[in-house]
Amino acid sequence: MPRYIDRLKLLPLLLIVFVSSCSQEGESLFAENVPAVADNNTEYAGLANYLTDIGTLNINVIANGNYPGVNDASFVKDINTPNFAYCHPDVEYFPNGFNGYKYWMVFTPFFGALGNARESERYENPTIVVSNDGLNWSSPNGVKTPLQRTPSKNEIFFEKKDVPKYGFWSDVDWTFENGKFSLYYRGCFIKASALKNRGAKSQNNSKKLTNNAQRTIVRQTSTDGISWTPLETVYTSNPPYSPKNNHILSPSIVYTGKEYVSFEVENNISANFPGNDPSYIIRRTSNNGLDFSSFHQSKVVNFINKPWTKVNPEYAPWHIQATYVDGYYFLCIAAGEVRKFTSESLYLAFSKDGLNFKVLTKPFAEQNIYRSSIFPMKTDNETIDFGAIIAYKSGVFKYREFQLNKAKLEACLSK
Repeated sequence: MPRYIDRLKLLPLLLIVFVSSCSQEGESLFAENVPAVADNNTEYAGLANYLTDIGTLNINVIANGNYPGVNDASFVKDINTPNFAYCHPDVEYFPNGFNGYKYWMVFTPFFGALGNARESERYENPTIVVSNDGLNWSSPNGVKTPLQRTPSKNEIFFEKKDVPKYGFWSDVDWTFENGKFSLYYRGCFIKASALKNRGAKSQNNSKKLTNNAQRTIVRQTSTDGISWTPLETVYTSNPPYSPKNNHILSPSIVYTGKEYVSFEVENNISANFPGNDPSYIIRRTSNNGLDFSSFHQSKVVNFINKPWTKVNPEYAPWHIQATYVDGYYFLCIAAGEVRKFTSESLYLAFSKDGLNFKVLTKPFAEQNIYRSSIFPMKTDNETIDFGAIIAYKSGVFKYREFQLNKAKLEACLSK
């Protein structure tokens, strides 16, 4: 009897410890809300060539949807004109050329209606192409296409019970810093063991790949764009990096000269997001481009204005691409009905602190848009010249160039 009484006395203490532990775990899934900056109601006026397309891209490359070690011709498709099937562009521009080319682009092939065709995801593999005019693209000599083959059925796991088994890559994004490319992309429903087998035999991978995660962000690097290091894990959709099973949508990384900054879209499933928007953008940082801050250490990005909500109150960011140049952060935002897993309109946002963004009220495009990208081409004390790849859900890429005035940007952000 005394032992039974002692155990009863321990129950409240154990309950307190359990509740405290759960509370601490819940708190770790909260990103930090930063005080928002008020809108000064100053609009950017006089956009130069902002809406003018120069032409349609033609990418002379094949899309290979085969598993590693398999070469079934029925899963090899030509996406040269007119078989457009382009998705997720990101471009690095070199005015004097790099390894013989001015434009370097990473993208993923995709067939069918974006967001709906699951079989199309097997082609969504990171692919590198180059160009000297921004319109005609091909693979650089020596590069492996695609960089990663489609995950095989033995490498993936079920998303949900009684749902077809699919694993895929997506959301490619890269930087060029200190003489090297850093290529980031997302693995979905790929086993931790499979990522270990495909990746570097490193302490980093051993540490971060102990459990399966629905989404895993990986990185490969290259000093010539041709030969690439084995993939390494950056972070996953498991705690402490994200609320369990969140999408970690479209992460985009910039290098500021001091640190790496990652922006990503998170569905609104965390209790402390500052409103009822379907999605929010969070910001992480890293000193080495490989070890980024946890979800608890990340910050929620504020938008001083949200012009997409005037088009449709259900619109929110779905896919993004980030750029950093001359002290300015830029976000190219594909916004749409996030709860329907798609986007429609394309907006450009800018910031000096990387946390409070003003959005140009005039969109790049208003219909049929998916993840697109901008890239700096030339800067001086007064202006920044950009190139842009406008990506449509039909699989077509359009190229345009435009210019922004720094004084006008400052006026939009001043208090």
